[in-house]
Amino acid sequence: MTNTVWMFPGPSSHVAGALAQLTEPGTAGAKVLDTVDAVAAEYGWAPVSPLLLGPADETTAQHAGHLWLGFFATSLVLSELLVEAGVPGDTLVGHSGGEVSAMVVAGCMTVEDASRVLCERTKVVDESGLPPSTMVALNAPVFRVSLLCEAVADGTLAVSVDNGPDQVVVSGLLPAVDRLEALASALEIKTHRLKIPSAYHNLILGGAARRLTDRIRHIPVSAPQRRVWSPQLGREMVTADDARELLAGTLVLPVRYREALRALYDDGARLFVECGARQVLTELVPQSLPAPAQAVAILTGRAQARLVPQLIKTLSAEHGAGWQTGSLLTVEARVPMTATPAPVHPATPRAPTPVPRAEPVRAPVPVPAPAAGKTAPATSGGLPSEAELRDQVRNAYAQALRFPAEMVEDDTELEGELGISSLQRTNVFVQLLNAFELPNPDESVQIFKYRTVAEVAGLLRELAAVR
Repeated sequence: MTNTVWMFPGPSSHVAGALAQLTEPGTAGAKVLDTVDAVAAEYGWAPVSPLLLGPADETTAQHAGHLWLGFFATSLVLSELLVEAGVPGDTLVGHSGGEVSAMVVAGCMTVEDASRVLCERTKVVDESGLPPSTMVALNAPVFRVSLLCEAVADGTLAVSVDNGPDQVVVSGLLPAVDRLEALASALEIKTHRLKIPSAYHNLILGGAARRLTDRIRHIPVSAPQRRVWSPQLGREMVTADDARELLAGTLVLPVRYREALRALYDDGARLFVECGARQVLTELVPQSLPAPAQAVAILTGRAQARLVPQLIKTLSAEHGAGWQTGSLLTVEARVPMTATPAPVHPATPRAPTPVPRAEPVRAPVPVPAPAAGKTAPATSGGLPSEAELRDQVRNAYAQALRFPAEMVEDDTELEGELGISSLQRTNVFVQLLNAFELPNPDESVQIFKYRTVAEVAGLLRELAAVR
């Protein structure tokens, strides 16, 4: 079984209306949303569930608190679906505020208490009296960004997040960040101002961090029941004291996510599943790790929500059952697990040629159109001719494998002969569904059982016939 990591993103990793198709009344996911809404009401915040359940889109107005509770609720709803499907999670790793989500899934805190931690975290920053501050991402390695901060010579600047070889986030007071951006521009380094209303992961929030520790002292915290790696602590979280240490430093400790990914990979992790909307963390895996690592974004956007059950089904089928069935709301119902996962012996790669870097499972992209000068004759169901349809299927899989299209024949076993995994095949199939605007297959259809170009083309035509 592949050593699997669940990744929990932080602020901005939720999408308006994305959970409407994934949360039925009375389900564990719905109860998570109810719990988060109840805590939001305690703090005078609007409920987050109307935003996440819709009808809503990217233009829908959001309450300030949704930045902090939206990503949290989304991650927990997706985690419930993964738990129910038995998808393994050998190690949990959060990014910034996502470490709170990881702690809930690991059994350190209840959903209710963790929601209060996030609300208090926001309140102490708002009450800090800090002058206007912000965060900015720079497309440069951390050593170079550190030199730029030194050149600006402003003590409020700090390297807050090291995401990858060319993605670093700096926080500080606005005048200092403005000067940093000007210097980066002069050196032709791209920058992007984040929509985060303060300088998180910076020592200038030391006073706020102390107030947070004081306010959440009464909240019960337990040792994790699953293995948790903390990018802010820079090590595995094993005890309840470790969890307390993380919460005490969550506003000031830097996020060393690149180092965390590398440590997990060196420990045998090969599959990284993002438990959040968009693909914020999925994109970081191929930037930092070699080709054997694979990243999966479960929910890339509102339009892709209907495909989430199929993707999770494929994850479960390919990677086996790892969780005991149970809800995150009843952590005590699960059997406590050891902190260290069982040893994993990576399978021998079957692909004929190596791939230079890890390939993330990205948002669906259009399937290549017919070559110039060719016209794809339409047939029943709005699909092209059989030959052209198979060519497009062939090209999609060849592109995923980085193989020449002529290597993928109609009857070639995609997995047995070319080494493509069931998960990769499902991802390509999702791309094809979107390209041809076809309905999602019935739950009884197991996509990974369609092993050749001809079989996949046949399934597409069946779906088109009932569209």
